[in-house]
Amino acid sequence: MRKNDSRLFIKNDAAYVAVVFASVIFFIFLLAAQIFSGVTQARIFFGVSLLLLSFVMNVFEGKFGFYISFALNFVQFMIYTYEYIVMKAESAPILLAMTFVIMLIDMLLQYYIIKVAAKIQGIESAKRNERGKAIRKELEDEMFSRTSLIVNHEVMGSHQNLSEALGRTSIDALTTLPGRDMITERADKLIREDIANMQESETPDSACRPFTVVYLALDHFDNITRAIGHKSMDLFIQNMAHRLREAADPTDIVARIDDADFVILFRRALTPEAEAKYADKLAKEASRAFAAGIDSMNASINYGTAHYPSDSRHAGELIAMAEERMSKASAGITEEQNTSSDEGGELFKNKTKDEIVAFFERAIADGSLHMVYQPCFTASHELTGFEAFLRFERDGGIIPPQVFLAAAENAGYMRRIGGYSMENSLDALAKINKIDPSLTMNINISSLQLREPDFIQSFSNIVSGTDCNVENLILDLQEESLITSLADIRMTIEELATTGVKMALDNFGRGYSSFNAIPLLPVSILKLDGHFTSSLATDATVRILTRSAISLMHDIDITVTATGVGQEDQFDILVGSGCDRFQGLFMGPAIAADDLESFVKNAGL
Repeated sequence: MRKNDSRLFIKNDAAYVAVVFASVIFFIFLLAAQIFSGVTQARIFFGVSLLLLSFVMNVFEGKFGFYISFALNFVQFMIYTYEYIVMKAESAPILLAMTFVIMLIDMLLQYYIIKVAAKIQGIESAKRNERGKAIRKELEDEMFSRTSLIVNHEVMGSHQNLSEALGRTSIDALTTLPGRDMITERADKLIREDIANMQESETPDSACRPFTVVYLALDHFDNITRAIGHKSMDLFIQNMAHRLREAADPTDIVARIDDADFVILFRRALTPEAEAKYADKLAKEASRAFAAGIDSMNASINYGTAHYPSDSRHAGELIAMAEERMSKASAGITEEQNTSSDEGGELFKNKTKDEIVAFFERAIADGSLHMVYQPCFTASHELTGFEAFLRFERDGGIIPPQVFLAAAENAGYMRRIGGYSMENSLDALAKINKIDPSLTMNINISSLQLREPDFIQSFSNIVSGTDCNVENLILDLQEESLITSLADIRMTIEELATTGVKMALDNFGRGYSSFNAIPLLPVSILKLDGHFTSSLATDATVRILTRSAISLMHDIDITVTATGVGQEDQFDILVGSGCDRFQGLFMGPAIAADDLESFVKNAGL
C-alpha cells in the first residue's frame, strides 16, 4: 500500500480514505439522528457529538479533513438557521451558536496548524542547509585523506594529473586564478540557473543563455619543462596567467586547469568568426609569455572550444570536450563542431512550455516515446541484467536522447518523464525476475531528480506499486553528480541505500573523473563511458588508464561495467583488463519491451 509521509497521523493511503469515508458517514448519521429527535436534551447531545467529531476530523485528517468538516458544519448551520427562523425550534439557537463556534475554532485551528507546519519546514530546511555545509567539509577532509586511492603516477606516466581531479583547492596557488573545481562549479551553476529560468519561462527556448568554454594549453609542455626546469616553468605559467587575465574580457572567467592549461568561460554572444578571432587573440597573448625582445622560445599555444547547450549540458563534459578539440588541433586534425546534439532540436524550438508538454503527452499516449532495454553480459556472454533507456521515434527516425531530455527538462517535464521511466522499468524487472530471479535492472537517475524534496517518497510509491525485487534494482548516478552536486544529493543517496537499492556511477570518463570521490558514496558499480571505451583500440593512454581504473576499483570491491562496446577488439582489450560486465552493440542491441520476456527465456537455453 502507498504511504504519504506528509500526513501526521494516518500515512497509509487506503487507511486514510477509509477513515475519511467512515467519519463522513458517521457525521451524517448523527446529524440525521439529531434532526429526527424531538427531545431537546438529545438534540444537544447529538450536537455536542457532532462538534467533537468535527474537531477530530480537523485534527486527524489534515487539510482535506478540515475542508470536509467545514462543509458539513456549514450544512448543519443552515439546517439550524431554518429550524430557528421557520420552525421556531427551542434548541435551534443553542445548536446554531455551537455550530458557529466550532466553525470558528476549526478555522483558527487550521490557521495555527499551517503556521506551525511552516515553522517546522523552516527548521528542517535550516537543518538541511547546515547538514549540507557539514557534508561539504566532510567531503573535503575525506578526499584529501584518501591518498591510497589515487592512481599510481608511474603507471599513468605523463598523465599524472588525471589522478588529482578533486585533490586540490579551488583557487590555484601558483597563479591565484580559479582552479578546476571552481570553474567546473561555476559552469554547473550557470547551467542550473539557466535551466531554472527556462522552466519558469513560457517559451523555454527564448530564455536560454548559452555560454562558451575555451580550453587553451601550451604544446609539448613536458619537453619544455625538462629543458628549462620546473622553477622556470612556474614563472612562465604565472606570466601566461597574467597575460590571459589582462587580455580576456573583464566579464569572462579565466581559470588554470592543470600545468600550462587554462580555461576561459564567457557568456557573450559571438559569431563563429568573432569567437575564433577572440580565441586566437588569447592564444597569441599567452605565447608572448615565452618571448622577450629578440629572444624567444619555440612555444606554441593551441585551443579548442565547446558550447552550452549545443555540445553538452554538463560542466565537466564541456571542459573535456574543449580539451579534446584542443588536442586534435595540436595534432593538426581539423574537426567540424559537434552539431549532432541539434538533430531533432527544431521540434522544440520556439514552442511554449504548454506546447512541449502536450507534445510529450501525445508521444507517451501513442507510443512514440517508449522504453527499450540494453542487455548486459559477463565476459563469457552470460546475461546478468538490463539497462533501461527511453527511446523517442518520430517519422521513421529517432530523436537523440540529449535533445528530447533537454526539452523536457527546460519545460519542467522531467518529473513526469522520470516517473514514466521508473514505473515501466520496475514493471519490466518484476516480469524478468519471474523467469530469472538474479537478473538486474539499471535505471538512470539525474541529480535534478535526486534534488527533488519528495524524491524518496515518490520512489517508494512507485516501488510499492510493483512486485519487483528492489535488491535487483540499480540506480545509475551520473558522474557529473559527484563533481557538482555531491553535497546536495548525498543524504538522498544514503537514504536510498537503506532500501536495498544498489548504486552505479555512470558515464565515468566522460568529464573530469575523480577516483577519490567514489568511496564516499554507497556505489558498488562503476560504468565506463562509451566515448571513453571507443578509444581503447587506438589510444595507449586510454588503455593504461582503463587497466589502472579497473584494478583500483577491484581493490575496493567495486564491479566495473563497460558501456558502448561496439567492436570485438574493444571487447578483447576490456576482457584482458579485467572488466566484469559489458554492454553495447557488439554484445547485442537494445530489446523492445514486448520482446523482453522471450529474450530472457531464450538466453537461458
